[in-house]
Formats: sequence, structure tokens, C-alpha cells
Amino acid sequence: MSGQTESQGGQALKRVLTRRDLILYGIAFMTPIAPAYIYGYATDVTGGTLAMAYVIAMVAMLFTALSYGKMANAFPVAGSTYAYTAKGINPYLGFFAGWAMFLDYVLVPLIVFMVGASYAHSTLPEVPYAAWVLLIALVTTVVNYFGVDIAAKTNLILVGIMSVIVLLFVGACVLALDAGVGAGTLVSAAPFYQEATFSASALVAGAAIACFSFLGFDSITTMAEEAVNPKRDIGLAAVAACLIGGVIFIVQAYVAQLVWPDYTTFASADTALFEVAQLAGGRGLAVLYTVAVIISTMTAGLAGQSSAARLLYGMGRDGLLPAKFFAYLHPKHRTPTYNILMMCIIGIVGAVFLDIPVVTELLNFGGLFGFMCVNLAVVSWYWRRQQQRRVMSCLVFPLIGFGVCAYLWAHLSDECLLVGGAWFVIGLIYLLVSTKGLKEKPPVLREG
Repeated sequence: MSGQTESQGGQALKRVLTRRDLILYGIAFMTPIAPAYIYGYATDVTGGTLAMAYVIAMVAMLFTALSYGKMANAFPVAGSTYAYTAKGINPYLGFFAGWAMFLDYVLVPLIVFMVGASYAHSTLPEVPYAAWVLLIALVTTVVNYFGVDIAAKTNLILVGIMSVIVLLFVGACVLALDAGVGAGTLVSAAPFYQEATFSASALVAGAAIACFSFLGFDSITTMAEEAVNPKRDIGLAAVAACLIGGVIFIVQAYVAQLVWPDYTTFASADTALFEVAQLAGGRGLAVLYTVAVIISTMTAGLAGQSSAARLLYGMGRDGLLPAKFFAYLHPKHRTPTYNILMMCIIGIVGAVFLDIPVVTELLNFGGLFGFMCVNLAVVSWYWRRQQQRRVMSCLVFPLIGFGVCAYLWAHLSDECLLVGGAWFVIGLIYLLVSTKGLKEKPPVLREG
């Protein structure tokens, strides 16, 4: 059927997303204001050189974005990381890649609810934090419920508003520096290197945290069955979103560091850029910046919740999760309704009870593991199975992407790796129970 993709039970996802929609979708997931989520914590870890950490993270993510593009060209289906790994390497590894990304996508809506509510509560403390969480979650879920085309149009408007506010923030920082605030200069190497605080291990740890801001580009690939021309547009959109987002993040981290050189004096690490905005442009800019953060929770929440729902839909359709629930599509809106509602509930509960730094690291655990799997999938599928001897695109680039992601993944905190390992154990137990000790394989695993 024109404009639709085949699905279980005759239902289908609708093909409505253009290349521009996909790029905006990725940027909306990452959000132009993503540094607000991690700035206070990450700039302390890097000793005031978060801008350099963002450069390292962007380079690493670009190699991985190329790998996602190649796998999307081979397998333009919902499921993204799970599907690429299952079909490109091995279905069992695909399950664990999907399980890791499930953790990742579950936590994205959760953390944006947390950050948005924190900034909103700082601006209007008379409104309880939990009330802000509920409001943001409600708006996000309602928009996603009515379909990806509505979400795409909403994202276009919200990303535009947010981008204008980010430009105002950067402009205010530039004017403040010119007036002698902070470092008093616009040209400095300090946001990239400070001899007194430099530590290679700290910079790598900071880059691992900074990867959180780039997690959105891979969400583009979960929309392959709703893209008008997935083989042409998915890869280009992933790379474009990664580049555009990286430049935006680096610029913000750069000017913020110069405006507020002593990163140890923030009143709250969770809302550090609120304080930078207030110093650079007064209370008005700080409130406007908070508005941008709240908007970002809508865009990232929309994209994150939608991506998680479609990842689960892909796994449910393939029988790795109960299909009756996870592969269900709303008969009118063609959205995985049950998955969307489940993501909403998890996001609300987690936002009320968990801490931002813990959630951020766990996001990177799932994301980086999935990225490693997709990079290896390129080598396995194109170089080994298809015998395509394109040395750079089918071997060198994906291996570089894998190596950098593996290095960053290994430098996550011991606590994060322990919790992430426990998540894998839960996944293994689920797989063993659901297949009766691997005796009854789901349909997709029979292909392995």
C-alpha cells in the first residue's frame, strides 16, 4: 500500500517523514540546549574543559553515525540498533543490543522530565517539582499518541523557538564577555585546555558523559518505516544531525565556561546554565533560558518516547517481547499506543525518585553498547557477508567508531557498569525464561 509499511496483522506505520523531518527529529531528540542537562556535573569532571570533551564526543559519534547510515540502507526497518545487530551479526547479540537501547530510550524521557521540571521549579518554586513532571509527561504523551506526523510538525515549531533562545543565550554571553564579565575575552583556549586541571582520564570521562547529548542521532533510524525514502535519507540525516548538534553544543560550552570560569561555585550543578544565563543577561534571560529547557523536554521527550515505543514495537513484532502488547498499533493513528503509555508511566515514576547524574551515566551505558554493536554490524554485514571490500567505509571507519565507543564505555563509573551489568543479567534471565532455556526460539532467532 502506498505511503505505508507492512506490519503484523495488516496494520502499518505511515510513511510521512522527509529528510528535513528526520534531521529535525534527531536535533529535537538531542535538543539544541542539551548542555543544560549536564553542564554543571560534566564541566566539574573535565576541569572546565567541557568544550573539548564535546569535540571528542562529536568525532566519536560521527563515525558511529556513518555506521547507522550504512545499516539503515541495508535494513530500513523499525527496531534500529536491535535490528541492525540481529541481522548484521547475530540475533542473540541483537537481543542484547536492543535490551541495552531499551534502557537507553526508557531513560531519555525520564531525564528530560527531570531536567525540565528542575529548571521550571527553579523559576517558579511555588509550583511543586512533581507537578512539572506530570505536566511535561502529559503533553509529550498526548502528542505522540496522535501520530508521528503530528509530532514532527510540533517538533519543527518547538526546535525553531528553542534555537532562537539558544542564539540569544550565546549572544548575551558574547556581549557580557565584551563588557568584562568572567574571563573578559571571547578568544581563549581555556574551554579546551587548562594546564592546571588537565587530566586525560578526566577528559575521557567527560567525553563519555558528553555522548549523552548526541544520543538523538541514532533515534532517527528507529523511524525508518515512517520515512518517505529511508535508504537515501536515514544515513544523511543521522550524520547531519550529529554535526549540527555538535557545533551547537561546543559553542554553548565554550561561551559558558568563559562567562563563569570558576565552575566550582555554582549553587546547583543541576541548573548551572541557569546561573550563567542570569549572570550574562539578567533575570529575563535566565527565565527565557528556562523556557528553552522546558521546550527541550517536550522535543526530546517526544522523540525519546517515540523511539523507545518503536524499538519495543520492532522487538515485539519479531517475537522477542510479547507481541500482543508490544506490537500493538492503534487502528486509527497507527502508533504503538501501549508502548507510549508505558514509557510515560516509567518516565514519571523515575523522574520523581532518581538522580540526574546516575540516569545520565546509565543512558551512556546503553547508548555506547548499542553503538559498538552497530559499528561491528557494518563490518560483519558488508565486509564479511557481502564481501564489499571498501576498506574505509566498510572496515576502518566502523572499527574506529567501535574502538572509541568501547574506550568511552569502559571509562564509565564502576557503579554505572555494575548497574548496567545487572540490567544485562535481567535481560538474559528474560530471554532464557521466554524461550524455555533457548529451546523455543522466537521467529527472528530461528534465522540465526
